[in-house]
Amino acid sequence: MGFELVAVGDGWMFRTAPDLADPLRAVLEKPSERLPRAVLEVLLLIAARQPVTRPEIESFRDAALPQKTLTLLQEKGLIRSVGRKPIPGQPQLWAKTETFLVTYGLRSLSELDPLLEGLRGPL
Repeated sequence: MGFELVAVGDGWMFRTAPDLADPLRAVLEKPSERLPRAVLEVLLLIAARQPVTRPEIESFRDAALPQKTLTLLQEKGLIRSVGRKPIPGQPQLWAKTETFLVTYGLRSLSELDPLLEGLRGPL
């Protein structure tokens, strides 16, 4: 069969069957736009600590976080704003999206636990 039903996030998705994936990819795939390592690091931090603010991410990374990083992740649909933290300045809170799970073929964040282990916990 040309497709299969797989569990992704809280739902189900039809995907191309593995035996047809390579031939179909050769026809349809656009040039890969890989995310830079620093952007992937921020994405993993958001997934691990969600909801999280930009200052919290900067504090954990001990480095400034350019707005273009958050903009890129938001444009790709990997993160979304989930409100504002009720503290002075009311910074935006960021969280991963279902697209994040689909893009990386994850059923849940628990599949990332070995990678996220050191990223969880209080700031």
